[in-house]
Amino acid sequence: MPSNGVDRVNDTIKRNWTTAGSLGVTRVIAATALGTVLFAFVPINALAQSSDAVSVKPTSEVAQVTLPSQPRLFDIEAQSLGQALVVFSRISGVDVVINGVLPDGAMSPAVNGTMTAAAALDILVSQSGLAWVPINNTTISVVVPQSDTSVDNGAVTLPVTVTASKRALGPNGVPDEVYDTPGSVAVITRESMRKAPVREAREIFNQVAGVDISNDARDPGLTVNVRGQQEMGRVNVNIDGARQNYNQLTHGTASRVYLDPALLAEVEIEKTNLAKNGGAGTSAGIVTMRTLNTDDILDEDEDWGGKVNISHGTNSYDFAGDASAGVRISPKFDMSATVSRKVIGNYRAGNHNPGLFTSGSGTYYSTENSRPKYTFLRQTSGLLKANVYLTEEQELNLGYVGTKSDYAKTNDVANVYTDFNETKTHTLTAKHNWDPVSSLVDLDTNLFWTRTENNQYRPPRYNASGSITHDPYDNYYRVDTAGGDIGNHSKLDLTALGDGLSQLRFDYGTEYFHDKATTRSEIEDLGGTGDYAYQVEGSTPAGQRDVYGGYLTGTYGWNDLFELHGGLRYDRFNLNGDSYWCEAVPNFFGSANQCGQDKDVPLDIDLVEDKVSPSFGVSLSPINGVQLFANYRENFRAPTVMETMLKGSHIGGTPVSFFSNSNLQAEESRTQEIGANFKFDNVLQQGDGFRAKLSYYRTTVDNYITIGYVPTPSLLLASLTGTYQAAGIVNLTDPVYINGTELEMSYDAGAYYVGGTLTTSDMDLEGTYNPYILDTTYTAAALSVANQYGSASSLYGLYAPPERKYTVDGGVRLLDQDLIMGMRASFVYPQDNFGNTTLSSAVGEYFKYRVFDFYSSYDINDNVSLRFAVNNLFDEAYVQGSGGTYSPAPGRTAVVTLSGNF
Repeated sequence: MPSNGVDRVNDTIKRNWTTAGSLGVTRVIAATALGTVLFAFVPINALAQSSDAVSVKPTSEVAQVTLPSQPRLFDIEAQSLGQALVVFSRISGVDVVINGVLPDGAMSPAVNGTMTAAAALDILVSQSGLAWVPINNTTISVVVPQSDTSVDNGAVTLPVTVTASKRALGPNGVPDEVYDTPGSVAVITRESMRKAPVREAREIFNQVAGVDISNDARDPGLTVNVRGQQEMGRVNVNIDGARQNYNQLTHGTASRVYLDPALLAEVEIEKTNLAKNGGAGTSAGIVTMRTLNTDDILDEDEDWGGKVNISHGTNSYDFAGDASAGVRISPKFDMSATVSRKVIGNYRAGNHNPGLFTSGSGTYYSTENSRPKYTFLRQTSGLLKANVYLTEEQELNLGYVGTKSDYAKTNDVANVYTDFNETKTHTLTAKHNWDPVSSLVDLDTNLFWTRTENNQYRPPRYNASGSITHDPYDNYYRVDTAGGDIGNHSKLDLTALGDGLSQLRFDYGTEYFHDKATTRSEIEDLGGTGDYAYQVEGSTPAGQRDVYGGYLTGTYGWNDLFELHGGLRYDRFNLNGDSYWCEAVPNFFGSANQCGQDKDVPLDIDLVEDKVSPSFGVSLSPINGVQLFANYRENFRAPTVMETMLKGSHIGGTPVSFFSNSNLQAEESRTQEIGANFKFDNVLQQGDGFRAKLSYYRTTVDNYITIGYVPTPSLLLASLTGTYQAAGIVNLTDPVYINGTELEMSYDAGAYYVGGTLTTSDMDLEGTYNPYILDTTYTAAALSVANQYGSASSLYGLYAPPERKYTVDGGVRLLDQDLIMGMRASFVYPQDNFGNTTLSSAVGEYFKYRVFDFYSSYDINDNVSLRFAVNNLFDEAYVQGSGGTYSPAPGRTAVVTLSGNF
């Protein structure tokens, strides 16, 4: 691995000089998650103009400042001085300021043993010709002795420290930016994702407050629930900014995203600020899954190299492996690629506490009568990235991410009927950033295209005598989404208008995306009855949707103590297509005169709506380390193609007609939030850190969209429990209320750490709706039984997030932090779901559960590490308690992983 660490650091410095206001302060931070090194220049004549986090010790006071005398265990290899200082800062907790640029080729000798921070620094700089001086008890400056008081163009350079150093602490190395943000945001780091190998992407979200995953354990797709809302665009789940809008109707969740977590570098969950690009058509949050790029694969001092991970485990965790490689061809261009493969068999569920859930009708299910059959997965994924640094001000990022997943999934609680799926995703992105030497321009432009397609084979179904009752299907589902956005960030200089402590910035931009859904079905005639292509093509309908959005937000801040922001966003959607409604379902009229033939009533869908939504908020830092915040926002969620164009009828079993709703309205929501950030260093000992984020929110959703039973115009039976029913997508007439509390906290002392989350949630709805969704004449019989429809009991199933969820994560770092061992635990208390008391087999109540995981890692050397983990250590039987799944999760699974760098 060719390396030129100091040269690369210096190149980075030269590319990223920025000017801070009228002070002429020029600085760049070279940092990793392990520590912070600040390179800085400041003209001495500017110091009198500002007190903005600048602390300079006069020469007469330097001798009076000493570093902590507590000895620490140092294990720093001989390497470039820049990298060695980063490691030193991480171990000692002492911030390092470099007065200028490190000399080319500056190296440091190895530092090994127990000693004070001062002694370690003496060794580090002993071969460089540099010196260090203390600025305060936790900050030192590395200087060139003969130039410490030199004059260049009338300006004397002095060491400068910025007091707010950025760290990444706790069990998962969450960056400090999370605790500097006056709102609810969470980050899933690569460190967290690599702790314990996962079967599917959904498992990486288990430790996040306010976030749950609702998809079936047998489906590798990902359905993210944020603060009680999920699916149909309520949460914008995207890959590198490209929206993943795939929907396919099944029992359980319909909106799913397919991606191997081995490709991920980081996941950011935004729960507060939707007044930005990505917020169009969204009401609950933005989940950005950022995939690996060159800087995630290569260290700063590497021009080429790569990483390899290979895993094998018990409980049919047969193989998971990934390989990444990157190359910096020149300072202007770099490339990287990753490929992954996962082979997993049919797992065994846990044995402890075998009870899983009760259905809407009260039937009890356990691991004995709801076994996880057909849970295998064959998944191949890859990505390719290229970064072009056009000028010092412009950067172009190009990317492709693709995944192919082969798996089977049963669609019933008894695991009798199985579908075999081959799901492929393709995502292309192009991003451009222009950041000239101007506080008014920081312009981002993004384009994307993504396709998710599923080739599904639905085998024939047989009766007890062996005769075919339902013919086999070959189904094809596809959703293409293309779009783009442009946004700018501007700062205004208010120094001339006041005391120099005020800041004003504006964020503004616009976005657009287009969805196109396609569904085809072919049936092989083997003598079965009651199977028709229109059933598949209608339940996951074709159609098109256009969604537009724009926003403007202004933010005023004063001296990092007070911030006030307010803004507007405009959203509009246009959804159109040809639909129909039909009462003549299979198994009711026989084989003649079926829907899709001569019983269809044409229905033209053409929906257009728009809305202007305000948002505002305020934050206050009354004391150092504490930030209080309050936020309010409104959102406008456009209905999807599936919600609006639903038609045809239910496949198999009891026939249920699906009716399109040409009068469907967009959801409108309001969210209020209050919270606090806590960030303290050196709490119990030098170098430790405590971080916490606490928030309470309340969301009100008007026109909430869900599926409910509706009457047919003329063929209504006397009872909903009869053999004929109909269903459609409806707007609830009463508001849906969701409120909850979220807490995320961690303490990191270096040698040990502990953290955890707390989530409480309460979902309240009356569930009433207008069941007469067709623009037609209903018979007197239909009107006479209106009381059988339109209440919560006639909703098909509305899943609620867990009522309470607690997670704990703690561990130790031993042998110079080469060995890490830890445990994490989750305690989940579900709340009852809505709308499934008697009308369906949907889950009515999940049972509470607790899951414990053990993880460990050992760095054999700089290039090879070994990890061992046991997921579900005590073999708990449970179903993830947030909707849409019958299948129990995997039982105890031990996995060993070998990782290497080259």
